[in-house]
Amino acid sequence: MPGKISEKKTKIPMFVKSNRKKIIIGVIVIVVLVSVYLLKGLFIVATVNGEPILRTTFTKELEKKDGKQVLNSLVTKSLILQEANKQKVTLTDAELAQEIKSLEDSLTKQGQNLDQLLQAQGMTRADLNEQIKMQKTIEKLIGKDVKVTDKEIQDYIDKNKDSFPESNSADENKKVVKQQLEQQKLSDKFQTWIADLEKKAKINYFVNL
Repeated sequence: MPGKISEKKTKIPMFVKSNRKKIIIGVIVIVVLVSVYLLKGLFIVATVNGEPILRTTFTKELEKKDGKQVLNSLVTKSLILQEANKQKVTLTDAELAQEIKSLEDSLTKQGQNLDQLLQAQGMTRADLNEQIKMQKTIEKLIGKDVKVTDKEIQDYIDKNKDSFPESNSADENKKVVKQQLEQQKLSDKFQTWIADLEKKAKINYFVNL
């Protein structure tokens, strides 16, 4: 029709479409390969002469050897934290920092370094913090009734005189013995206390170890 401009669609050559499709497929393949490489640790823990050792195999072997102990430890930890929450027992950051400082000061006097000792035991500061939190929480929960008498301290010293460094003063020996006896009594009481919590708790296991 006069006065009407005809519209022409530009056709994309087939080889251009084909190349574009190949490029897209190539990019997808690269992304997938990179993702597999970066995430391979989620599925493979090692390779031996090119043959993979799957994480599932590794996990099953761990469960066979240490699974029961680890699971029991997690159950115990959960019971302690639940009881602490029930009794509103907490450990403040300031208390934790003070415990770490006391430990470091004690090790420094003995010519030792905390970080080096942790590294030798395969532990980190975070692991230590967790251990101290649990220990102090237990002490707050059941330690208030743990008492050590002067007679118990002296009896222990008299029976173990040869085990103390000659450089230690009598007061230092008494302090060390008191701490040891308190920890022993706390440990004995803890065994009874946690066993009672386990009896009262409803614990369901979904793995066979």
